[in-house]
Amino acid sequence: MDLSNLDYQQLVELRAQVDVELVRRKEQEKARILSQLQSAAAASGFTVAELLGEVSSKKGSKKTVKAQYANPADPSQTWTGRGRKPQWVHDVLASGKSLDNIRI
Repeated sequence: MDLSNLDYQQLVELRAQVDVELVRRKEQEKARILSQLQSAAAASGFTVAELLGEVSSKKGSKKTVKAQYANPADPSQTWTGRGRKPQWVHDVLASGKSLDNIRI
């Protein structure tokens, strides 16, 4: 395609058409590849989600963990027992108490 014969406005319109077509083709290609992946996975007795290690198909879905410990000085401050310990837990442990003393 010889673009040198097109004026500025024609080039802008062509670019817009190309952008729309690229989006459409990208979606087509993703669907084609996903279909191939699903077929290959099914042939081996798996799903794509199993192969990719996905737990849930819902984005952002996380299991809520119930708080296990509460700050005796401020019961609104809680900790699930997972992840980094809050400073108040360090303070309780430093005072000689155990986690059992602050268990909810």
